[in-house]
Amino acid sequence: MSHTIQLPAVSEFMTRHLVDVFETMLSMKAVRAPGAALPHFDGRVTGSVGFAGEHVTGAVYLHLSAPFASQVAAAMLGITPEEISAENEVNDVVGEATNMITGGLKSWLCDQGADCAVSTPAIIRGTAFAIEPMPEVERECLLFDCGNNRMVVEIHIKLS
Repeated sequence: MSHTIQLPAVSEFMTRHLVDVFETMLSMKAVRAPGAALPHFDGRVTGSVGFAGEHVTGAVYLHLSAPFASQVAAAMLGITPEEISAENEVNDVVGEATNMITGGLKSWLCDQGADCAVSTPAIIRGTAFAIEPMPEVERECLLFDCGNNRMVVEIHIKLS
């Protein structure tokens, strides 16, 4: 494994990759908002995808407000947010967006010599919850603005 993998390099890759995914898959412009305050979501939809290998383990969480999650789902499905008929449509799209973002990280980690596999996406919905990293796990929160919406990509990673 390459010993050059460090959290700043992971963050730099994830920033570029998220911007690309949102532009390519959703025709949405996401801009990194360094130094911005973590948003408080009255209703939150969080996608989660884990990754694990011999030299790396972790997870990626994509936190969106419930209204923005509906906009993202509508953009991916080619419909208006009002045409979304069920919560599971939003869940599926947020899960798939998280899977694409994490899949890019997996490929990048493999290219760096840290082979790993990813889990299936999971969805968490709620208003007041926090995801705490396990001991020895590094955590990075990347904030992005997409129009008037703020989103957070939370990366938990342990390199060995």
